[in-house]
Amino acid sequence: MSDFELSKVPLEQFNITLSLEDEFLEARIASEIDSTDDMGQLKEAAKKLLTVAVARQAAIRSLCKRLMEFETAAMQNYLNDESS
Repeated sequence: MSDFELSKVPLEQFNITLSLEDEFLEARIASEIDSTDDMGQLKEAAKKLLTVAVARQAAIRSLCKRLMEFETAAMQNYLNDESS
């Protein structure tokens, strides 16, 4: 497997804040990862987290696409009403 660099993007620049529930979940999972020495468990956890991250990204992409379609339709309706 090739090397890759993991970077963390600060959420503040996007005006996104984690809920208290999100913070607890992050702390709990980090603690469980830190407490295991079993490489198999770590690999399985990494794969599950990857699945969640990819699914979340797909959901965000889909929601953004739908929002853009709705906004485009609204603008078209507005322009059609203005030209009538």
